[in-house]
Amino acid sequence: MAGKPFNGLRSLSTFLSKSSSRPWWKKFLFPRRFERRIAARLLRVFEIGFYRNFTAYELARDLGMDTIDGQCAIDEAIRHLLLKGKIEQPYPGKFSLHDYRRITGVMDLSQPDKPALISGNYKLPVYIFPGQLHGASHGDTVNVKIRRKAQGFLEAEVVSVIKFAQRRLVGNLEVLAHKAYFTPINRELFRTVVVPLTCIKNAEDGDRVIVELQPQRHHEETVAAKVIKILGETDTEYVETQTLLQRNNFPTDFSPEEEEAAAAIKFAIMPADVATRLDLRGVPTFTVDPDGTKDVDDALSIRPLENGNWEIGVHIADVTHYIKPGSVLDKRAYQYTTSVYLPDRILPLFPDTVTHGCSLFAGMDKLAFSILFEINSEAKVIHRKITKTIIRSQRQFTYDEAQQLIDGASGEFDGELRTLYALSQQLRKARHADGAITFSDRPELHFEFDEMGKVISVKPHKRIESMKLIEEFMLLANRNVAEIAARRRMPFVYRTHGMPNKHMFDELRRVAMNYGHTLRGDSIPNSTTSRTIAKSISDFMSRLEGEQEEMLFINLSIRSMACGKYSPVPRRHFALSFDHYTHFTSPIRRYMDIVVHRLLTGEFIDRSVRTNIFNYETACQHFNFMREKAKALEDCIERQKAAEYLSDKVGQEFDGIITHVSPTTLSVTLDDTGIRGRVMLKSLLDDCYELDADQYIIQGKTTGNFYRIGHRLTVRVAHVDSGRALVDFVITGRKRSKRTAKTDKLYTIDW
Repeated sequence: MAGKPFNGLRSLSTFLSKSSSRPWWKKFLFPRRFERRIAARLLRVFEIGFYRNFTAYELARDLGMDTIDGQCAIDEAIRHLLLKGKIEQPYPGKFSLHDYRRITGVMDLSQPDKPALISGNYKLPVYIFPGQLHGASHGDTVNVKIRRKAQGFLEAEVVSVIKFAQRRLVGNLEVLAHKAYFTPINRELFRTVVVPLTCIKNAEDGDRVIVELQPQRHHEETVAAKVIKILGETDTEYVETQTLLQRNNFPTDFSPEEEEAAAAIKFAIMPADVATRLDLRGVPTFTVDPDGTKDVDDALSIRPLENGNWEIGVHIADVTHYIKPGSVLDKRAYQYTTSVYLPDRILPLFPDTVTHGCSLFAGMDKLAFSILFEINSEAKVIHRKITKTIIRSQRQFTYDEAQQLIDGASGEFDGELRTLYALSQQLRKARHADGAITFSDRPELHFEFDEMGKVISVKPHKRIESMKLIEEFMLLANRNVAEIAARRRMPFVYRTHGMPNKHMFDELRRVAMNYGHTLRGDSIPNSTTSRTIAKSISDFMSRLEGEQEEMLFINLSIRSMACGKYSPVPRRHFALSFDHYTHFTSPIRRYMDIVVHRLLTGEFIDRSVRTNIFNYETACQHFNFMREKAKALEDCIERQKAAEYLSDKVGQEFDGIITHVSPTTLSVTLDDTGIRGRVMLKSLLDDCYELDADQYIIQGKTTGNFYRIGHRLTVRVAHVDSGRALVDFVITGRKRSKRTAKTDKLYTIDW
């Protein structure tokens, strides 16, 4: 816009000059009139340059009011227009015409399966779909433009990021002669990130670094940053792992303030603690955990009662006795929500001092939050009680040690373990009869590392009966705690699991019909109840056990399932077939359990700790978001370490089984290690293969050869990219598969 002033508008100096025809007292009696006149002229400037952002000086210059008096008047007029909502301030010191199609809010990506939501008091929800995020992330303050009004919501597109929620980013550094540029990994920014050479530390061109944005030094086109950590050269396993950790915003260590707060906690048990708790130190109590575990947060006790029933106690470490609301450690635990279990390390929720001080180690008096059950010989709960306790575990079993006693070996607590195992089997049988869905146990990968941190072996570990024993009593505790909370209608955090996706469930039924199976439930959720659908799927999977197509339907069933969520509203848990469920049993590694413990304490133990300040809806959204991030990080680094193990085995052959098919790839899981890789369909040179969606097979157009889930193959490792966690196989042989009793012609092909 040209610098020529608008005609007809007098400057402030002219307005106050003695030569003016207006009396001086009118000039000071009506100063607001002059302000409004300038504001009207300013608004006209904004309307003409609606696409521009103006500074106050540019406006004063364009209106010919670039004197000190004039700039003061411009500032007052700008303030007047801002208060009226006529203009807005998209950046510090920049002003533009207010577009009613544009709004400002905070990005909410806490629900990964839904589009982004702009928080704010708007009449309709404002959603942003993935293609319209333009690099904005969870928690960013953004300026968005309303694209259209849909049925029940507004669809918007991000225009600019006003404030970054995550100021630390991971990416690559490009060092030039006078400055350096930073390019983030998997994150687009609206502005170029410039790093002054004085702020790059010892980083070199091409290094992977972590930078911290400096928002106070940003401009409309650029934002300044400084290097705070150098990860090293790109495309190495260590750097790629560190990149994943930093990109997902999970810290690998604790701050000095957090370490000091943990060291200041006194874990000695005081006489007052014993006086206010139920003393169960004389009751047979033990723990069962993985070998080498550092966070022992649950224990079991069992003793016979005079009436022939059993008193079984599920004892959980009382973390809330030491971690107070609003403390440094509490805020950090809320922020990161959960411990992250990686193949080579654990990213704990609390420092080791807290983890060790709260864990229920054998031979030590510990404070616990317990739920005591009176259970008869048929595993029916006769009575239950929630209370604070002091316990002493007499023995810390590993899963393998407990399994030996269950199998008949003699040893300490062998009778108690066998009794608990018998009761757990009845509990599991009752759950399955009620419709609980259990898929075949798929082994977890166990990694072994050398002194340099290199993967030297990978072995699949299947779940054994001692694991299922502990799981059954943890389920029992979580279920009963949630039922008590729901009955009292108290504020609470529930773990919920919704009905299957209707489209995916219909696809499951259609494929099952093509394979000669029937699956009850015609519609969700109209004509059948949640319990009926769950029972139908459970019975269907039981009939398929051992069949060749079992893995196909396991995958399809899992795809149809909804994701588990935390919610302040009590809803049914579909997969477990529980009316109410929560997480109560792992407060050392999950912050959600800490919230549940505090709520129970306020309801049953000490009402003085009750509070309604906590925003449960917002907290549950945050818990869901962080839990999904943690799970995705665990899966990604597990695949990365698996690829690292195969990186020096290119050219070797392995036996495997097809576990998934897609229009472009076959997923193959190796027998010996459980590592998953892919076979690209374009590598199958004997025919042109494509996916038959009705049968879920990959079939050739001319030869009639086909591949489907469950077929056994011999594959050769063709290519490994450990940084991207990709393993490519090439099929070198096919193994003869057993015929099935089903009458589909595809199963009669003998190859």
